[in-house]
Amino acid sequence: MPADNGPDFICIGMQKAGTGWLFDQLQFHADFWMPPIKQMHYLEHELTRTGTAEKFLRIARRNPDRRQQRLSHRRDLDGRDVAFLEQYVSYSGTSMEVAKYISLFQYKGDLLSGEINSGYSGLGEDVISELVQRLPKLRAFIILRDPVLRAWSQVSMAYRNGRFDICLLENRAEFRSYLDNTPAIKKVGYPSRIVERWRRAAPSLEFRHFFFDDVASDPAGTRLEILRFLGGDPGKPSAQITADHNRKASDQKLELTEPIKTTMIEHFADELRACARMFGGRAKTWASEYGV
Repeated sequence: MPADNGPDFICIGMQKAGTGWLFDQLQFHADFWMPPIKQMHYLEHELTRTGTAEKFLRIARRNPDRRQQRLSHRRDLDGRDVAFLEQYVSYSGTSMEVAKYISLFQYKGDLLSGEINSGYSGLGEDVISELVQRLPKLRAFIILRDPVLRAWSQVSMAYRNGRFDICLLENRAEFRSYLDNTPAIKKVGYPSRIVERWRRAAPSLEFRHFFFDDVASDPAGTRLEILRFLGGDPGKPSAQITADHNRKASDQKLELTEPIKTTMIEHFADELRACARMFGGRAKTWASEYGV
């Protein structure tokens, strides 16, 4: 499979840092074909898991004229999407191969395409290196968020999904232990380590970072900068989606109390300092506002 038929870009997160916003901006933009699954997680696992693709494919086959009936916040599926899903489902239970991942993007035609997947922030250096060797024109980027507020948003999401015991907030020592031992936070909560690993594994990769702070304060300007980086036309609309569209705005969020905030600042103090040194800009503000 020629490299030009593979993904043009990969966004590696961060989780809870605007990746859903970005996916909406791209999936409805005329210059892009985005896979119908926002996060395939294909490159993360030795054996391929295709549960989400199987669900989408069942829906598409059951009622082709109303493929979106149960797929909220997605563009209408078409023949390319069905072919993509069928190929991806055929990988179920097989070993991960970078070449097979690349071939999934053959359905993009002459459009831009890629994957937005916060899980790829934790990829091993061997996978990153092979990916970039096979795709020398690949562009990669990350949307950075204040580690304290990002982790708190992740805690709120876990609470909404019934995976966080709110009683932990009553004991700072227990909550500190939660921060130390929760795999999801350890894996994606330290942006300086993530970017350092990607740069070390692929020093020739065209890699950029953007800030969630800018997504929140200037979504139109941030959309423009990201589209320019990816090669899309910022002047084209994303269908009826506005630049400030946020389908998660109404999600319930836990109140961040001062004692818990202090615990989180202490936990992420070294990372806040590392981010200020590595990224500058908004990251310097994070550290200064917390007094670290």
